[in-house]
Amino acid sequence: GKYAYNAIHPYTSWVPIAVYMVLRNLSPALRKFHLHMFAWCGKVTLETYILQFHIWMKTTGINGSPKYLMVWAPDWFWLNMVLTTTVFIFVSYRVFCVTVVLRDVCIPNDNEPAAIAWRSAIAVAAIAAFYAL
Repeated sequence: GKYAYNAIHPYTSWVPIAVYMVLRNLSPALRKFHLHMFAWCGKVTLETYILQFHIWMKTTGINGSPKYLMVWAPDWFWLNMVLTTTVFIFVSYRVFCVTVVLRDVCIPNDNEPAAIAWRSAIAVAAIAAFYAL
């Protein structure tokens, strides 16, 4: 069950990662290529980590911890899994796009003091506005 898995997970979770690293670095030819799916998943890991409990699971009530799987198609396990996973991936990607835009707005690429001062003032005003709520 869950407790048996949790007991051995720290000792076994590194095995597939190590095998992948060894196989990928066996030759220079293998090091030239990468799987685009893994590269794409690596870009949205922050968003998937944050959103996993909000999309795949539902809470036990107000301020409750997520303990139940989100069910959109009762009695259809595989359909429900495909639906929730599709929504999860789509929302994670959209939040990633928003994160990139916010990063570009808040963190300037140019090092001009005026741009840094302007963005800092906006950040302070936004924090003050949210704090006032």
